[in-house]
Amino acid sequence: MEKQQGSRVEKIRPAKACNTCRRKKVKCDGKRPTCSSCIIFKLPCGFEDAGTKTSRPSREYVEDLEQRVKRMDDELQRLRQNEKSPQQTGHNFTLHQPSTDRPENAAGLDTSDQPSYVLRTQDGKMRFFGASSGFGVHHNQASRIPKGKPPKLDREHAARYSATQWPLTNWIPRILQDTFEHRAAQPLPSKDDTMSLVSEFLSSFNRTIPLVDEISLIRLAERQFSWNPDDGPSSWILLNVVMAFSYRERAQEPTDASNNWQKSLGHVKNAMNVVVDLFMRNADLPAVQGLLGLALYFQGTPNAQALFMFAASAMRLAHSIGLHRNTTSGFTLAEIEERRRTFWISFILDADISLRVGRPPAQDMDDYNTPLPAESPHDGRGIISINGTSINFFRQLAQFATVQRLIYRHLQTVAVIQQPKEVAFRSAKACEEALLQWKTPILHIFEPEKIFNSEPNSSREHILRLNLAYNCCYANLRQMPLVTSSANDSSNESQSQSQSEVDKGVAALCVRSIDSARSALSLLPYVRLLASDYRWNVLYFFATAAVALSSEIHTHPAHRDSHRDLSMISEATKFLANVSCEEPGTFVDFILSVCSDLERSARYAIHQSQNDAIDPEATNLNENASNADSTMPEQQQQPSVYPDQSVFSEAGFLTDTNPELFNAQWSAPPFWNLQDMFIGMPSSSN
Repeated sequence: MEKQQGSRVEKIRPAKACNTCRRKKVKCDGKRPTCSSCIIFKLPCGFEDAGTKTSRPSREYVEDLEQRVKRMDDELQRLRQNEKSPQQTGHNFTLHQPSTDRPENAAGLDTSDQPSYVLRTQDGKMRFFGASSGFGVHHNQASRIPKGKPPKLDREHAARYSATQWPLTNWIPRILQDTFEHRAAQPLPSKDDTMSLVSEFLSSFNRTIPLVDEISLIRLAERQFSWNPDDGPSSWILLNVVMAFSYRERAQEPTDASNNWQKSLGHVKNAMNVVVDLFMRNADLPAVQGLLGLALYFQGTPNAQALFMFAASAMRLAHSIGLHRNTTSGFTLAEIEERRRTFWISFILDADISLRVGRPPAQDMDDYNTPLPAESPHDGRGIISINGTSINFFRQLAQFATVQRLIYRHLQTVAVIQQPKEVAFRSAKACEEALLQWKTPILHIFEPEKIFNSEPNSSREHILRLNLAYNCCYANLRQMPLVTSSANDSSNESQSQSQSEVDKGVAALCVRSIDSARSALSLLPYVRLLASDYRWNVLYFFATAAVALSSEIHTHPAHRDSHRDLSMISEATKFLANVSCEEPGTFVDFILSVCSDLERSARYAIHQSQNDAIDPEATNLNENASNADSTMPEQQQQPSVYPDQSVFSEAGFLTDTNPELFNAQWSAPPFWNLQDMFIGMPSSSN
């Protein structure tokens, strides 16, 4: 075997034993590509052939020289152009885009995150080390080596040498390791059927939400039917998630009469069978993608808890392989883009869940620098067409997720709730500007009649969901800091004028947010045109909008739009009732109970307002009766609105006469948890 470099010829002497057998000092038969001993014990096998010339520079040294030359060339180019790279400033109310520079070289030079690095083994397993670990700083000593001196390879690459000598797979007790038979609740279809299902997934869901690279997925599927299939949990979970999505799409066809739903759930069970095994091993990219696929699958089911858990686990697993950092060293351009897409899917789910249920996010806004997905992706994934106009939908979705995180950060955290009204209003106004800034370039996708003119057809449900998420996010701007922090404000007369201006601004913002809630409820007829299971994906938004309108009616029952709003609330309640009847015993039962009580309360408020307008003297009598009731012992008092107040009697909900308190606490309650719902609510005795 000969290797020619320029005019020099070097003879290579093949190794008689593999690296693993040589290290373990056991006999090796030298078979390639994998010796018999490594096949039996399932160990990584590699041969290090020796050359006759040992004085030649090592490969690592040559690569380091190439990187230094490239670095110097880039610096010269910057000096020639007399441009300095702008540094991102962490402004509180701008779209968070840590870095938009894309690597333009196939080597994937890592110049953006020097204190961190990612180890990657031959089988694709990865491990991320940040600067605080100590290993990352030690690994990047090369950046501080004086010019003209060769790098000390024994120090610079100590971690990488250790990674090649020892596999990164964690130790797992044998009793905790599942066999293939225990994994397979639903057997994999034949190779032809599997490849057909993979093709359907790539052309439908994955075309709008690029969960996995097409070439990587096809290669993974073909290997499962080769002479050496991958029995790792990460490949298993990802392939079964793809099968589950494809079977679910088939089950939604009107002419489908097979058991595709059962097959879909069977493959979900297959994927869930290896989740614990996945947690105990070192991660790779398919592992994160598989968990994200499970989270996205359960997003449209009656069990939202699984969505929360799988999304959080996927984000933590993404951290373990460094997806939150702009690490490009050792990756091809296609791999870099796939890693970025995977991180942003995790971020999108994390931001959506955090804002919807009011729970802290898993990803810190100040601790990631992964650039947004590419504006012009090489494979066209994430691009949709509306009336012939192309739009990078996935990138827009990622940018919207950053706005959601800003709103949660500046309007819903504990520290923000305790701030003065002026500060809260400025935060809300800046968040509103960020929302409008994001929406302006894509106004045409917010026209409902254009939703069903988009291509591919599978993108329609994603566009409709983004419309609903935007409107409900806007409606959430009327949050409790706007109306509950007035007790912290100064009562000096010198500030009365500025306080009046803030109150006017708050009132105007609430009007605009209520308009967004109406826009969300106006999309309800379009949901009925999509598949039945899609309703589980979006019912939260209609419930949130209905709550916002009911609180507005309670505050302003004589408003000219009160009757129309009440009609929209009634339609939303009917929608929730229909969904609840399809699958009893889910969280929708609780949501339906809340919305039904709020509808009755709003209806009563309008009725009472009309009576007051007709007979003002009756209002005075009612007020006197209320004052008399307040002096009676608590056990003798009767509810003033409805005799049956169910769970709300504990919080003084329907009987509270303070419209500002009602407006603050019930503009967008987290429906998923009853305890969360009553946190901070004053009792009726206060």
